[in-house]
Amino acid sequence: MKALNFLKILAVFFIPILVFSQDISEKNLDNKDIKSSIVEQKLLRQVEIAKKTINNINNELYTKKYIENLDFDKKISFLLSRININTREHNDLAVKRDEIKVLKLKEERYFIHTLKEIIDAKKSFKDKEYFFTLLKSNIKLLNDSSYEKFKKEYNQEKDNKNKISEELVQNYLNLINQNNEQLFILRYMHENMNEYRTSNFFIDEFNLQYLIKERDSIPFLSNISQITSYYLKFSIGELLLILSIILFFRLMNKTVILVLISFINKLFIRSYLKGKKEEDLDSDLKTYIKKSIGRPLIFTLYLLSIHISLYILLKDNKLINEITPWINTIYMAIFTWAVYALLSNSISNFAQHLVEKYPNVRREMIVFILRIIKIVLILLVVLFLFTQLGIDIKAIAASLGVGGIAIALASKDTLTNFFGSLSIMTDNSFSQGDWIIANGVEGTVVDIRMRTTRIRTFDNAMITVPNSELANSNIKNYSKRKIGRRIKMKIGITYESKMDDILNLKKDILNMLENHPKIATEKNSAYGKSKKFEAIKREDLQGVKKTLLVYIDEYDASSINILIYCFSRSPIWEDWLSVKEDVLIKINELVLKNNCEFAYPTQTLVVKK
Repeated sequence: MKALNFLKILAVFFIPILVFSQDISEKNLDNKDIKSSIVEQKLLRQVEIAKKTINNINNELYTKKYIENLDFDKKISFLLSRININTREHNDLAVKRDEIKVLKLKEERYFIHTLKEIIDAKKSFKDKEYFFTLLKSNIKLLNDSSYEKFKKEYNQEKDNKNKISEELVQNYLNLINQNNEQLFILRYMHENMNEYRTSNFFIDEFNLQYLIKERDSIPFLSNISQITSYYLKFSIGELLLILSIILFFRLMNKTVILVLISFINKLFIRSYLKGKKEEDLDSDLKTYIKKSIGRPLIFTLYLLSIHISLYILLKDNKLINEITPWINTIYMAIFTWAVYALLSNSISNFAQHLVEKYPNVRREMIVFILRIIKIVLILLVVLFLFTQLGIDIKAIAASLGVGGIAIALASKDTLTNFFGSLSIMTDNSFSQGDWIIANGVEGTVVDIRMRTTRIRTFDNAMITVPNSELANSNIKNYSKRKIGRRIKMKIGITYESKMDDILNLKKDILNMLENHPKIATEKNSAYGKSKKFEAIKREDLQGVKKTLLVYIDEYDASSINILIYCFSRSPIWEDWLSVKEDVLIKINELVLKNNCEFAYPTQTLVVKK
């Protein structure tokens, strides 16, 4: 009985305890489930953010423009200014608040820049090792974050209700959340690289580093490579690979490139020879492609070998990124060189046919346009370099608006001469090879440039004249004539000659000139019909002169003079001299034929009785 009562008492005491303990364990289980659920939700949210980040990388969201819109530098600069003010005012709590915000912005900026570099690396087909190095450097920065030094202030101020304390606490929590979130994203990207970068066997496995390792693993080279790597910062495998690359591109230049150029040239000539004979083909045209793109292509291959060698030798990614814009600019310069060479050689090969087909087309205008194209191409290369270096071209253009007046004043003479050259080109005052006299300078025009014109004088000196002066001066052009260079002379016949003989001489000279094949006459100098009304006579505009005059002109002191006035058909000076010489010889024969004599200065004394 006592034992039963004792059991009842135990039951009264222990059953509620057992029930209560069951409630407690169930409650603890519920709490664990809640915590587990929160962690899972947080993990899912972070995975979702990581996937969104990768999606943004694939869509190339993190560009330079995106970073500029975030304007980290401006925000950090504002906070640093506020920190300086609060430091002077001894507002230590406000200083700590802003220092936490600055650290958060710096870590966010570095994180965004890493994402941008990943996009750039995808475009340039970098290997996996590059991506791993990039991600590890950012992960290391976040792991080494100095937010722990603000933990003391956080613990002190988390229960305070003033504004600065609340902002400090919030900034601290935001920094920690951002740090954890970024770490998770970077680690996720490190483990799931295939989601934003497709693996490539030749880039990731069978790449240059693979070849270097294979060479350095050769037993007798292994020890030497270790020594050179330590002291000279390159291995024997790297050196052998560089030499192999240079030799490979050298062989390509010697064989493959020349064969390729010859093949393209033959295709070009085959298309050009449709309906023509190969004998009619200009010798320069046969080497057209080779002359145009041969050397640029060879230089491109040499540059490519240097480019690859730099990637092998340089281990510093920052230095590589600094060198890359300059190498890309050299590629662009070689490309523009090839384009300009094609244009220049095209003009050399085809402009002559164009000038012959269309006489109004001026050689100087073609050369002038080619020079302008050359300047435009050079400017394109410079602008490309600016974009590669990250220089804001819009800012430069805006600054030119402010400094445009100063530049215009400084280049006033250059602009005046440039427009003077345009005036000369459009007015067609003279052309290359013309014999002109302008501003006391006489000679043959050698070249009409964008700023000056070069003239070769008859004593073989070179004179350079600004185009603005030529455009505003009187120019005598002896070469602007199609037919006619004047021959003018007076022949003195003695007074003892009979007038009938002189008349016959005059008729014979006229007849000789009219039938001379190299003297311009109405018969042999027909130059197209003029319209009934023309503002300018075609013959006057193009310099066609065929006047022929032979007259007894005057009684001189010791002779009767016959005026001879005619024009040679050729405007060339040397031809004119030859024609003039022939005319003088024939006149001498006619004088003798007609029983006349040339007069020379004489005096007759008459003595009267």
